[in-house]
Amino acid sequence: MSEDDTEHRLGGFDAAGRRWVLALFALGGAVLGVGVPFLARLARDLPWMPFQGPLQLLGSFDQAWLVWLRPVLGLLAGLALGAWVILDSPVLHVGERHLRVERRGAVQRVIPRDKVDAVYRTGSKVVVRSASGRELFAGDVEADARAVREAFLALDYPWEGP
Repeated sequence: MSEDDTEHRLGGFDAAGRRWVLALFALGGAVLGVGVPFLARLARDLPWMPFQGPLQLLGSFDQAWLVWLRPVLGLLAGLALGAWVILDSPVLHVGERHLRVERRGAVQRVIPRDKVDAVYRTGSKVVVRSASGRELFAGDVEADARAVREAFLALDYPWEGP
């Protein structure tokens, strides 16, 4: 890309967003770690519930050291899941000549501008289609809907919808 090309970056998480996602997943994991034995005991008493054996096993862990270990393990699992969500979130670089999709810090796909026939948003997903109707990209982009629309319109991409 030359210096005179305009590029808009969409998606990804900023530092505050990363902290928020990690905190929510860590808290959820810790709460789940505390509640698993109670939920397992409740579920094992339901005759229609599958996996009765594993549920009985989970509900029987009531040693004192497990009272502290379960929330810690849940917290660690929540942090790992949160990190995966952050890393797997696509980042779009909308340029005059191409649209670049990055995921996990690496370029996943480069879509030439002349191949793009339609761009629209459905929910939190941004969809890019070719003239033949082929889906060139469809993914959740963590960005404001207005910012996504304006980035594509600013570079004369064929935006569809409001």
